Amino acid sequence: MNTLSSKSTDTNISTRSTKNTTKTENGTKVVASGEGADKDLFLKLLVAQMKNQDPFKPQDPTQYITQLAQFNSLENLMAIKDGMNYVANMGNGLLVNSAMSTAASLIGKNVEVFSQQDDSTQITKHTGKVENVYIEDGVINMNIKLDETGEVKSFTYDSLLKVSDQPITSDKTEEVTNTDNNI
Repeated sequence: MNTLSSKSTDTNISTRSTKNTTKTENGTKVVASGEGADKDLFLKLLVAQMKNQDPFKPQDPTQYITQLAQFNSLENLMAIKDGMNYVANMGNGLLVNSAMSTAASLIGKNVEVFSQQDDSTQITKHTGKVENVYIEDGVINMNIKLDETGEVKSFTYDSLLKVSDQPITSDKTEEVTNTDNNI
């Protein structure tokens, strides 16, 4: 086992390095740049700093209190962030479930939907009966049996224009007035 020792004159902390890990002589792991540091590591470093300070030039105790307060604030912010992520994920799940429930209520109903070619300014309207609904890549889709051809074609839920219990008749093509191709 290769062991290297070095002594820093500014901080009075020496380190031992083996093949995979670097630790101080007190056994505290040295964290490389870019690696995560947690509260236990912070507290170990603070204790090591206090143990190894020069007794003839002690650090101002308010610095330790300031560091602890900053760390406590950071820890609270991280807890808030985790809580907000949880709430956001719950909200997204509820929205998808609500939209899926609404889309599922369309099964067996007559609908009018639109489709648009990527670079076209025209939309084509289709009518038919919703056969089933599904989620793909986070997007709700409907399989619709088209009145014109009898084929089953998939449309996104946001392409829905009308819903009815009775068959729907409409113009098949319209000019889009929206110039950015978002409908």
